[in-house]
Amino acid sequence: MKLDKRVMYGVGAGALALVGGLGWMIWSEYAAIDEARNEVTTLRTQLDSGRKLLTGTPALEKDVIVLRETEAAIKEILPDDKDLYNLHRDLQGFCESTEVRITSIKRKEAPAARNKKDPETFEKVTYELTLEGDAFQVLAFLDRVEGHTRFLRIPTINWTASGEKAIETKGRAAHRVKLELETFVYQPQGGPEPTKIEGYARKRELLLGEISKHREAVSVEHYSYRGQRGRRDPWVDPRVPVDQSGILAMPVAEQTERVDSIVEKVDAIVRLWEEANRPGVLYVEQVRLRADLDLRLGEVEVEVRKLSADNVITYQVAQARLLREAIEPMAAVRRQLLAVDGHTGPPTETLRSLLADMQGYIDSGKPKLALESFSSIEQQLPLVQHDPVRKGLAESIRQSASDARVLIDFQAIELNIGGVAIQDGSAPVALINGRALSEGDPVAKDLVVGGIRPGEIEFVFRGLVLVRRF
Repeated sequence: MKLDKRVMYGVGAGALALVGGLGWMIWSEYAAIDEARNEVTTLRTQLDSGRKLLTGTPALEKDVIVLRETEAAIKEILPDDKDLYNLHRDLQGFCESTEVRITSIKRKEAPAARNKKDPETFEKVTYELTLEGDAFQVLAFLDRVEGHTRFLRIPTINWTASGEKAIETKGRAAHRVKLELETFVYQPQGGPEPTKIEGYARKRELLLGEISKHREAVSVEHYSYRGQRGRRDPWVDPRVPVDQSGILAMPVAEQTERVDSIVEKVDAIVRLWEEANRPGVLYVEQVRLRADLDLRLGEVEVEVRKLSADNVITYQVAQARLLREAIEPMAAVRRQLLAVDGHTGPPTETLRSLLADMQGYIDSGKPKLALESFSSIEQQLPLVQHDPVRKGLAESIRQSASDARVLIDFQAIELNIGGVAIQDGSAPVALINGRALSEGDPVAKDLVVGGIRPGEIEFVFRGLVLVRRF
């Protein structure tokens, strides 16, 4: 009995051990299975990442190539510390070309930097400038700034209008303009060496279109400033003084337009002169161009003289522009034309046009304009003696100049006409300078009463018959 119990106990213990061993083995298998599953999941994740990396590599390479090439464009429009010196030089050049005067330029101190973990790639640099010039000169300067190859911006500007005294003394407005000029210095930060991309040059060629778009997006676009174009300086008093008769002069807008028109014609004359003297132009073409030039120049000179005689350009800014951009360039072209074509003399059409203008001035009582016209061509007249037609015109021009001088002397004589007495059967009498004079009586040296009629008296002065109406 006792033996049977021991056997039973042994069998039971063995069964338990067997069951425990089997359970441990089953549990171990399950653990191995879970670990295998985890490894499978990890491998699948790695495979997915690898697939994504393989799939995204071309796109990543594309972005890297585009960014590298765009970075080159950024370096072009943003100066480094060395190029800031070139910026100073460019600003001085802008002033010279636009006639703006820089009275002050200094670099503005940057505010204290905050504590930052990462340094900035773009450092802002600000300059404070003070300029002097009229509105259109300053606008031309700002146009140069806008069109600069570097990135520049003007965040603030302060404008103080010129005083009347400056306009009177300098002949133009001298507004005081203070502005801030900003740019950025490109400072690429250090880092790991760029990853080498296999076949970079070939892949870059395939992306030229997209690279070009990105470069255009960061490039500085330029717009052409078209100048004054009939506008007045808004910081100059637009009121126009009255003339001697008390009548308001021509409006500012019209004066500006008249000057603009003349300046455009003078610009065309200067271009024509340059074309006539361009290397390679045939002699026959040079003669034709210079003849056209001489005719145009004469027409503009007549127009300017008429404006001067009528005294219609009273707006000081317009007066200064007429002198600087029209009269002085015309005079320079006239001198050069005379130096080149002096041996041939002025053409026939020019002499005829000049003679007609001089006679018109004399008939309208403006002999000074006739003499001004004569002075522009007087030195060239001896050169036409070999040509009978032009010689005759030259003699007529000299005679007109002589008549103009006589008329000027006549206008300088003081003649106070008190009236005339005309009766049938009696010689007409005129009261001149308090004296009763008849036809044939002398009035002053070289001046004789020639005829007396209602409302006018005819005088004979140095061989000319001149009429004074009252």
